[in-house]
Amino acid sequence: MRLRSIAAKYFLVALSVCATHSAAAQQKSLTRTFVAGAEERYQVTASIRVETRGVSTEKIGEKTVATFYTHEAQGQIGWRATRQIATVLPDSSAAIAESLDRFELSCDGDPGAKNFDATLQKSVHDACADWRTDSPMHYEEEKFGLIRGLPALANQIAGPDSPLLPLWIRRAFRPSVVLPRTPIDFGAPTTRKVQPNSGGEGNLKGQEAIEWLTSADETPSAVLHVSQDLEWIDPPPKPGFGSVGGKPSARQFFYADSLTTISLLDGSLLKASRSATRETKELLDPEPSLPDPPLFSSKLTITVAIQRLP
Repeated sequence: MRLRSIAAKYFLVALSVCATHSAAAQQKSLTRTFVAGAEERYQVTASIRVETRGVSTEKIGEKTVATFYTHEAQGQIGWRATRQIATVLPDSSAAIAESLDRFELSCDGDPGAKNFDATLQKSVHDACADWRTDSPMHYEEEKFGLIRGLPALANQIAGPDSPLLPLWIRRAFRPSVVLPRTPIDFGAPTTRKVQPNSGGEGNLKGQEAIEWLTSADETPSAVLHVSQDLEWIDPPPKPGFGSVGGKPSARQFFYADSLTTISLLDGSLLKASRSATRETKELLDPEPSLPDPPLFSSKLTITVAIQRLP
């Protein structure tokens, strides 16, 4: 009986602690608390999938025959990330050394697959090779999760015309999260419109949504859900490089979604699932054998799963 009473007492205390952390979190913004000398280990798995759709033509006698095609390539790479908190700086940010090891790659595809494309598969293979690095990364992370001094990626699979996906990759692969500066308010999503900028996506439009969700994890924690839905039209060609037939510029789409479970004790990441898709749609030159101008589309999707290790 006494053991049951003691167990019940500790259970109530645990509930009280969790409730206290949850209530406190809703009264102020959550920030990352670093401890000098601490070490964090994570298992990271990244998957990549590329798909192109279009039409090819072949002249047979007096007729031109159009054939629609779909080409695909995919791969997966996993690794262990170990983060050493070297020092805590006066502004509460931390100097971090992150090293990657225990790589597992599967990025050669299946040549026997119906829509296998060797050129696309090579781009996937090269991306996996770029993501694999044996050199430690040194950077600083602020208490709200912003990172300073992170080395640039060599991978250019997203194309040189838009920095969105490479920037997303740099952040999504890190076992951390950018924290909202507003207090936690469960079940109350906030949405903001994305304003045009002066870069290659000068006519960019869309929105970003942020929402805090409750967590079922044993550790006092909360889930941060962030989604982005953006689109823009490529700028017109420069003089002397006009598009044939006056066809419109390509339309670009970017979708991103993430669910990150965050400790309410110190703001560290416990687990995360993240995905982003970059899609291009472009009208091709008219074909006499087709009633409408054919459409070419390409889609690149990257998904990331992160799990904290004991």
